Amino acid sequence: MVSISNNNLPNLQSLFLNSASSASSLLKVGQVLSVNIDQVQGKQVLLNIAGQTITATSKESLQNTGTVQVQVKQLQPTLELVIIKSPKQTASQQLQQTLQAAYRQFIPNQQAIPQVLQQISLMQALPPSLSGAINQLLDQVSKSNTPLSGKELKDKISNSGLFLESKLNKSDKPNVNTDLKAQLLKLNQETQSLNSKSFSPQLAQLAGTLTQAINRLTVQQLQLYETPYITAMELPYESNRTINESSIELRKHNEKSAISWEVLINIALPQGEMATKIILNQQDELSYLIWCETDALELLVSENLENLKQQLSDGELGVRSLQIVKQKPIKTEKTTQIALIDIHI
Repeated sequence: MVSISNNNLPNLQSLFLNSASSASSLLKVGQVLSVNIDQVQGKQVLLNIAGQTITATSKESLQNTGTVQVQVKQLQPTLELVIIKSPKQTASQQLQQTLQAAYRQFIPNQQAIPQVLQQISLMQALPPSLSGAINQLLDQVSKSNTPLSGKELKDKISNSGLFLESKLNKSDKPNVNTDLKAQLLKLNQETQSLNSKSFSPQLAQLAGTLTQAINRLTVQQLQLYETPYITAMELPYESNRTINESSIELRKHNEKSAISWEVLINIALPQGEMATKIILNQQDELSYLIWCETDALELLVSENLENLKQQLSDGELGVRSLQIVKQKPIKTEKTTQIALIDIHI
């Protein structure tokens, strides 16, 4: 049996095994050799030394398997091997550990952005310096007197807070005044500063709520980094029409002689689900296939097709066809899914 414990030296651990082991007869004090850690299960460790597989127990859990460099420190009364070089983590392992640590930190204390904004809007007796900034934030994020256009949607995605660090990295003087995460961070800093000077239950509540919103955005950023094809995003927006859930998928065709791009959009509307497939050909012409789950939704879409055609024309987009289809559009074979937004910095 092998026992693993601290050696009271910085970043070093010792491996202890009974001197009666046949491996001890092959070793000398000061000798450096390689020992393979085959398996780690909690504090149970399987070692391979001198061709022998030995079960070990550790006072502290080892993190990685693989080959380690050890030095023989003593042979009697027990054989002691000191680890002088531990197995290195791969970049993937380090990334996963970092992500999991971040999830454990932020997930327990988060709250959906719309709920946070609603709670903040109802808070009373806040200092005027904070009230002005809060009202400006609420007006910018959730209020609009006009229908949400393509440009406005693009701006909302850009300023959703998911890409703040990318903006800061790509520009010496980035404009983040309208970025949601930047505003929340600034507002939280001001709140905590005021609260430290003169404690107030309202300020403490506001700081806690702002922290939950910031954590929510951070979790979404981590998710977007892990799965760039799925963008988890909450866009608070006041509108007479309610959209429950939506998704968008961009795909690139792998054959140069065929379709270049296609976009699949699914939207859940009060009248039912609507699925749209937009195809871009080699001549930069767009074709639209629209499927409606219910007759009521199909009638509503039919009544607005001419308006859509006019809007596409006004936007100088070449439209090859625009039609309602009876079968739900599906992805084209031999296409590759592409991330909606490149978030790498």
